[in-house]
Amino acid sequence: MQPTRIIVTGGATNIGRAITEAFLARGARVAVGQPDPAVAAPLVRQYGDRVVPLAVDIGDAAQCRRFVDEAAKALGGVDTLVNNAALSGMGASSTLATATPEHVQRMLAVNVGGIIFCSQSAVPHLRAAGGGTIVNITSINALRPQKGALVYAAGKAAVGSLTQSMGRELAPDRIRVIAVAPGDIRTDASEELERQMRARGMGGDTINQTPLGQGKPADVAEVVAFLASDAARFVTGTTWVVDGGLLS
Repeated sequence: MQPTRIIVTGGATNIGRAITEAFLARGARVAVGQPDPAVAAPLVRQYGDRVVPLAVDIGDAAQCRRFVDEAAKALGGVDTLVNNAALSGMGASSTLATATPEHVQRMLAVNVGGIIFCSQSAVPHLRAAGGGTIVNITSINALRPQKGALVYAAGKAAVGSLTQSMGRELAPDRIRVIAVAPGDIRTDASEELERQMRARGMGGDTINQTPLGQGKPADVAEVVAFLASDAARFVTGTTWVVDGGLLS
């Protein structure tokens, strides 16, 4: 069976939008969390009330609780939570020399705290459904940190560890927890991001290094949809790498 009541943080743009559309293609309804829910307008125009746009800053624990509860009410429950939203790109870049207390606190609040508090808020709803799935979107940077992404990579590594712990803790409730680690995925912002990375000497770590070539958001989304389905019912507490062979 495929889950039908889905929450996707950051589900209106880039990889998040592809994940949302993968579930919509399978007949689900999706609550999409964004700082500005207006960015979900194209999805609403295309899919109507099967998309529920809601405002949330996942760096704020109270907003995580409100968002998940509102999503569960709108959907009539929750089957799957996809923790996709994260601070990334040039705004997330830092080195040991340049990291500031404010940068570290905000990065960890969003990229780690957001997963903890959205998941914590979703668990009662998943228990009420008799079980379900939490999918955490991490990164190959968790396994091979990229130059200039010190705090980002550390946060994504923490997500892998959280996934293992959550998988064990929630197994008695029939709640599976899996991380998905994308590699070099071309999104709408990729061209400008690559230009900025090269200008700062950060481009050589991943760009044009993937044996299968650059991936698409749908390559990640299809894996997420599979992992949320009953076809993956014996998978939990682990990370699936979707990198086109980059780490091979």
